[in-house]
Amino acid sequence: MTPDERPSVPAFQRALDPLLLLPVRLFVACLLADMRWREDVAVRGALHLSELSFAQHVESLRAAEYLVTRTEGRRMKLRLTALGLDRLTEHVTVLQAVAHTAAELVAAQRSALRPTDFP
Repeated sequence: MTPDERPSVPAFQRALDPLLLLPVRLFVACLLADMRWREDVAVRGALHLSELSFAQHVESLRAAEYLVTRTEGRRMKLRLTALGLDRLTEHVTVLQAVAHTAAELVAAQRSALRPTDFP
């Protein structure tokens, strides 16, 4: 397949952040959007996640430099970085546009239904 034959990727798909497509990671970033330090147990508890699952998602976000961690005694604290906040903001903005477009498509298709199309 040549570059000219490649299917074009819609702009919204290029703008969505693959790392934030998983709802858990998106929600972790949202809970840290005020860029204040939060204890990991508080964030994990808000999302009702196991320690192992939460740690894996935090590590992915940390490796991408979306959040930073620090240890205080036995507790770990998390904070979103400026990069993380920028990516979160962009991602949520694009998600809103995607949801709006989806709603418009559904409404158009519903309005095209004939009464005989309903069971």
